[in-house]
Amino acid sequence: MTLRRLPGVSADDEAGNVTLLSLGLLVLLLSLILVIASATAVQLTRVRLLHLADELALDAADSLDLDAYYRGDIADLDDGTVLLGEQRMQATVADHLGDASDRHGLEGAQAVLVATPDGATAVVQVQVTVDPLFGVSALLPFTDGITLTAESSARAS
Repeated sequence: MTLRRLPGVSADDEAGNVTLLSLGLLVLLLSLILVIASATAVQLTRVRLLHLADELALDAADSLDLDAYYRGDIADLDDGTVLLGEQRMQATVADHLGDASDRHGLEGAQAVLVATPDGATAVVQVQVTVDPLFGVSALLPFTDGITLTAESSARAS
């Protein structure tokens, strides 16, 4: 079986069309792979940031308000919960943030919020800026990066 050509179309007229189509598909495929890989990297960074926030919240929940403890104010609480010291929580988070962020691969992570809303729950919010597309920020409008924020809380026991 032979292929018939349209009248007036020679084999030389179609030369290069398949190459151009293949090149376009290759560029499309590579850009799709790059976008998916970048989105995955940002998502994995978000998960690592959430783990960091959990770890820092647990550390902050161990920050007992020593002044209240030695004054005996804890005995006045009905449910026997431990009072947290906000200044001790902030110092604990600041001490552990550098080591923990390096361990999680989150250089540049910073604590945005360290607080206790009820005196017994530690709330820690951390954030980090991620460069999408592995630092090739000229390809996206996110030239300053994407700021990821994670918040976690832990109850003192």
